[in-house]
Amino acid sequence: MKTPVFSAALALACLAAGCSTPQPRLVPPPPVNPSTAIVGATLWDGTGSAPVAHAVTVVRGDRILCAGAAGECQVPHGARVIEAQGKYLIPGLIDSHVHLLFMQNGSASEELGLDLRDLLAQGVTTVRDMGNSPTDLLSRVAGFAAAPRVYAMQLVAGPRFFYPAMRPVRTEHGVELHQAPALTMQWLGWTPIQFNRDDDPDAVVAAARQAGAMGLKLYAQLDSGSVRRLTLAAHRAGLTVWGHAWVQPASVGEQTAAGMDGVVHAAGLAGELFTAEERDTLVRDGDLQVATAHAATAAAAHDPRLLATLDSMAAHGTMFEPTLDATRHSLAAYDARVRHVTTQQEGYVRAAAEFGVEVTREAVKHGVRISAGSDHVAYGPVGDRASVFGELRLYVDSLGFSPTGALLAATRDAARAIGGEPGRQVGTIEAGRYADLVLLGKNPLADIDNLDVVEWVMRGGRIWRPEQLRSGIAMR
Repeated sequence: MKTPVFSAALALACLAAGCSTPQPRLVPPPPVNPSTAIVGATLWDGTGSAPVAHAVTVVRGDRILCAGAAGECQVPHGARVIEAQGKYLIPGLIDSHVHLLFMQNGSASEELGLDLRDLLAQGVTTVRDMGNSPTDLLSRVAGFAAAPRVYAMQLVAGPRFFYPAMRPVRTEHGVELHQAPALTMQWLGWTPIQFNRDDDPDAVVAAARQAGAMGLKLYAQLDSGSVRRLTLAAHRAGLTVWGHAWVQPASVGEQTAAGMDGVVHAAGLAGELFTAEERDTLVRDGDLQVATAHAATAAAAHDPRLLATLDSMAAHGTMFEPTLDATRHSLAAYDARVRHVTTQQEGYVRAAAEFGVEVTREAVKHGVRISAGSDHVAYGPVGDRASVFGELRLYVDSLGFSPTGALLAATRDAARAIGGEPGRQVGTIEAGRYADLVLLGKNPLADIDNLDVVEWVMRGGRIWRPEQLRSGIAMR
């Protein structure tokens, strides 16, 4: 019997002599090709080029590797191939004006996750939130994988927007007590920044960047001097600046002259119908609505003062988000009421609806670039919410846009509206851009309603199907 010492010595000698049992050589598996190729679809890349039939679009990771005719783009060996003959491939849609964050009893509405998934199911892969707490919004959205890209703007307003806490407002139905608008925003969880004339605009910009915002939205109670200083400071820091149309007292014309990137809400162009002195008196909430309800008529949309502002916007490259679908939804809600007393708000909405369409028609005629921001909100019945699909349908039905022109407003031009580095990564199907794509079963260039026939949505290289998103399967 061998002793343990002898056995160990024998084993060592055998190893030294090479008499051990041969071990199988491990061969590493071939690397997985991370590419996906969508082949056979008609490609509309959003750049303004004609559609390409039987195209090949190659995605690697979260980026577009190549997109074009079959002879221009080769399918990589081992790539996942998605056959899409008879389908239509377009860039992911962009809604450049949404409101996602609404706090209830100190917490975000449960509808946030549902709304994000529904937006993605519609083919919306990027949104710009125009009123929020950037830090809180972005941290909450980060918890959802099934969501569009979300970019946040920081609200900025003058001191009269914040004080006094309660104020008397004279209306057609008597004097009413209204709370300061900023207080309402803060209850929603939004964090507007107050800017006084003597404040440092660079400090406001630094605070916005610290919060995660990629731009400023100037909201109300700001004069033209404040608008100019804030715009210059933001542009020095690489941030975009948009105005809530007439920001009381600064008009759209004054915002344009200050170099702002864009304005929102067609009804706000009614401010061009008032003198600077008149605008300075319309600083309380309610005053603006009453003035707009009386001045904003279809005929007023063709006023020479307003047309001169539109020419200036076109010359400066100032973009415009008319947000017509939100007004349409508000008007429909009033029309659905059987009995009700007409309120100041309703008078404003009815004037804004008619004036808004007419002034947007003039903006298009005068060469102002339009971005498809819908003023979508993430609460309430889904059918009552404004949508980029509804906005585009209005562009075609009411403004005379072609389906192609409408789609450009929600892709290439909406990306320009977002601006900065984020805007350079989305909006078109080009090499190096994010792989944000929508495959449609019917041709949207023939009928804008075909945007509703979504086969699947790709966001950053990951594919989601509408039924998957809306069924609750994609909870995260």
